[in-house]
Amino acid sequence: MMQHKFGDISHVSLMGIMKLERIARDTARIAHERESASKVRAHNSTESAWVIARVGYGREKSVESAMIEAGIEACVIMRMGPERKRHGRRLPASSLPVFNGIVFVYCLPDNHALRGILSFEGVKNIVMGSDKAIRVSCETINEFKELAHSGAYDFSRSAGAIRKGDKVRITSGPFVGYEVSVDAFGEGGHGDAVVTVVIFGKPTVFNMPLAMLEKL
Repeated sequence: MMQHKFGDISHVSLMGIMKLERIARDTARIAHERESASKVRAHNSTESAWVIARVGYGREKSVESAMIEAGIEACVIMRMGPERKRHGRRLPASSLPVFNGIVFVYCLPDNHALRGILSFEGVKNIVMGSDKAIRVSCETINEFKELAHSGAYDFSRSAGAIRKGDKVRITSGPFVGYEVSVDAFGEGGHGDAVVTVVIFGKPTVFNMPLAMLEKL
């Protein structure tokens, strides 16, 4: 008698067997979709680009690590955050993402690969333009990394002449050239501005480093 692939299931109901079969199919599908988003596949195509995955705040590094472990090229660009005070003691600044809630993923962005990215716990969606993922060039990401490494986006940067309600232009990063309004500020006019970027008619809210903005 042929043994079922789940082992001894003589005590499992028909509904249970169907559930196990569905789990097996879903697991195989996710593995295939993640393979479609793999670093190996991405580097074997001239059509590959960086895409922008939106994740839960505070989940950036854990999502990045999970993707890298799965063989996917993922990147969270970091900067120095603010100094903190606790019980009267000043704590040194620690690193934090330049963009809260964003992981950049390098892939061949077809539907299979995008579903693979979305399969990771903590991923909310992928920033889309029309019906396709917004593509960010390798040159843009490399420049973005260099500026972050140089301290250009550190939290200590001041807002300067920029005020709430001002119209500003984004001067670097994945949304370079977009004109937006400043909706709010971070701590004491330092660090970040809250802006709404309209991407192909869809408004999306981002925390954006002040050093990335130029007053119009």
